[in-house]
Amino acid sequence: MLSLFGSRLQEEPEFISELRAVETEDRLRKNLTGMLEDAGLEIRDTNTPTEFAAAATVAIMKLVLNAAGRRFESLSFENRFVTGLFGFIVAHKLSRRTNADLGIVLGIAGLDLFSREEIDQVYKLGSSYRRLRQHRQMHLALGEIVEEFLSHPDAEELQDLATLYQMCLQPEA
Repeated sequence: MLSLFGSRLQEEPEFISELRAVETEDRLRKNLTGMLEDAGLEIRDTNTPTEFAAAATVAIMKLVLNAAGRRFESLSFENRFVTGLFGFIVAHKLSRRTNADLGIVLGIAGLDLFSREEIDQVYKLGSSYRRLRQHRQMHLALGEIVEEFLSHPDAEELQDLATLYQMCLQPEA
């Protein structure tokens, strides 16, 4: 892009991007702390934006499960898979906010949600997430609710997120 005097504008220096990511992480930690503590959860200490996005994804999904009155371990196979897809949307939004490596965030968060025996599910989730993104309007609508929660994490937004999550689940037998 050209400036007023015809010279190219420089890209934002990397340290500015890093400062923005740190500020985003600090704000999310601060805003989520109360709700996470009430649920007996926390976002573990991390060293990089990618580690933070993965840890926050898992914590937020556990918070949503808690708000929905569900436990991941007791969900059916199909609902565990839906939970994983929902987690991918959270991971995607967190990665964009913190400049994290989305592929790594998805891998770490998937491994934290699923057991080691279910590792193949993480790979299947990736292809299913790509298919979900092809349904643009649905993906955007789901992402918008997640964005609202991340922008203003409070009990009301959490309930909206938990309600949306429950609507996506299959009825348990």
